[in-house]
Amino acid sequence: SVRKAKAKEEQRERDRAIVTVDYVAEQFWKFLKSTGKAQGTIYTYQSRYRTHIAPRFGQQPIADITVAQVEDWYSGLLKARGPGVSRSVYLTISSLFNYAAGKANGLNSAFTPYIETSPVQVSGATKHRPERRDSEPVATVEQIEFLASHSGKYRLAILLSAWAAVRLGELIALQRADLTHRDGFYWLRISKQVQSRGKGLYETAPKSEAGYRTVPIPAALNDEVEAHLQTIPNVKDSLLFPRVGGEWTHPNSLRNTFNRARDEWNDEHPKDTLDNFTFHGLRHTALTRIGQAGATLEELKRYAGHASAEVVAKYQHATKDRLAMLAGKLSGQIGPS
Repeated sequence: SVRKAKAKEEQRERDRAIVTVDYVAEQFWKFLKSTGKAQGTIYTYQSRYRTHIAPRFGQQPIADITVAQVEDWYSGLLKARGPGVSRSVYLTISSLFNYAAGKANGLNSAFTPYIETSPVQVSGATKHRPERRDSEPVATVEQIEFLASHSGKYRLAILLSAWAAVRLGELIALQRADLTHRDGFYWLRISKQVQSRGKGLYETAPKSEAGYRTVPIPAALNDEVEAHLQTIPNVKDSLLFPRVGGEWTHPNSLRNTFNRARDEWNDEHPKDTLDNFTFHGLRHTALTRIGQAGATLEELKRYAGHASAEVVAKYQHATKDRLAMLAGKLSGQIGPS
């Protein structure tokens, strides 16, 4: 009857009014898992949620959250944490509320939205502002050698990241079978990575199809590669950089080794420090040098394992500066018409 239908709708509205953001978040994690989202990605979303979103909105009914509240929260986050963190957290809360509004890709027609529209509507919040990455220092050849020589058994790992742009998780997953030698080069096959998000270490596929790649190691490192191979079992599935017992090295172990080497450099070279230089800076250094050597965008994408030309375009900046300088020299040769 009409009366029963109306009563049912009113009850549904009352139920919706007391559903908290925390509750919807729990359903969102389950939804992400059901769509095949990587475990590491879900853990990252959850970490951002717990740290930056739940303290402000977690206990509130999701239907009560307003655009003004989100704008005020985002303004505070931007001031406290800067554009990099703020953008990542904003993308997470935006995805969560789009799910709540029934707008997420992968939802089936039986899904009942928790809200009519998302209040997450801050203008410009998703714009990429690569300030930190653009200003990240590029290590010199001397600095790379120092870092490698002060990293003990991880010497080759430092060199591979600094000269072949291999990510930390990719280094840890590398096996002897991933190295081949031809045409005077060692080639490195990247097909997996080791993550430490959530519970323990686990192996996963690269972040995207572009992450599957085979890259050449500069021939000047051939002796380094061969010397390192003498330190590990001559078995195809032997890890290149194992911990004691042949198991995966924890990312923090390699990262901490690198940090100690960097701090030693800073102590010894107070006028030429590597301030704010992270392990990722090694990869940044490699890609910048490849860009300086004249790599095209497509070549940079393949070397870096990036699908986006926009992401790797920054590594061509130095090349563009050099072209501008050369054009300036040509200007001196152009006489009056």
